[in-house]
Amino acid sequence: MTNNPHWLLGVDGGGTSCRVKLCDALGKVIAQGRAGSANVRLGVENTYAAILSATHQALDQAGLPRQILKDTYAGFGLAGAVSSELNNSISQYPHPFARVAVDSDAVAACLGGHSGENGAILILGTGSCGMLNIDNNFSVLGGWGFLISDHGSGARLGLNLVRLALEACEGMRESSALSNALMGKFAHSPSQLLHWADRSQPSDFGELVPLVIEHYQQGDSLALQIVDNSKSEAAALLNRLQDLGAAKICMMGGLSQFIEPLLEQQFNGVLSRPRGDAMDGALIMAANLVDGK
Repeated sequence: MTNNPHWLLGVDGGGTSCRVKLCDALGKVIAQGRAGSANVRLGVENTYAAILSATHQALDQAGLPRQILKDTYAGFGLAGAVSSELNNSISQYPHPFARVAVDSDAVAACLGGHSGENGAILILGTGSCGMLNIDNNFSVLGGWGFLISDHGSGARLGLNLVRLALEACEGMRESSALSNALMGKFAHSPSQLLHWADRSQPSDFGELVPLVIEHYQQGDSLALQIVDNSKSEAAALLNRLQDLGAAKICMMGGLSQFIEPLLEQQFNGVLSRPRGDAMDGALIMAANLVDGK
């Protein structure tokens, strides 16, 4: 390894955690590391603190000195890296790497999902985002946050549950085991529910997804309605990605594991399994730096 001309680092910097994969010049994985959030909206210093913490963990795991970072080409796929201004603030910040390439975590996931070839992804997690790559020209669909976007996401599914359960509590619709289970968490009190909602983040709404799935599997009428709505929103995103030119689409994210089987018949021949993840896509970005692309 001491004769290695350079190294490659792929970074998947999400809003919850930052994961890195360190490879040699031939792309062989040497080690991996993990740290806290690397969302660029938390500031450049915090982003690099997470990246370097995960990177140092990988170096320690591999028994390699930190001096090799000056010969390391790094690709960063980062949550919140959605503008050239933000991306430049990351790439121009003093860092220990040979060179860095910065783009969103969705771009990195799209590259990884199709091994750099043309294709699209639909991420359904706490939030949602579609991304299409045609000859390295990327088009984004959604992903603008819980308040105005994130259709088909876990957070939106949880919000729908809260709204409909509140309607049932107030006699505006028929109650079900699911609506009673949700309101039971708040002593069947709309004011307690409001107090919780005022303090909640999208991830808090997303944590209600298992409750919906549990009751969906039991045939609960409200759960069936909520899941059908999420399925329709996901289908609309998939249809739009096809309209934009996607022939193959990989579904990613925690909620996709539940929603994708419900859409397989409708999108037969379009949905495909991811070949890799965002770290693999970030490694492609890093390799492109070496190749001068």
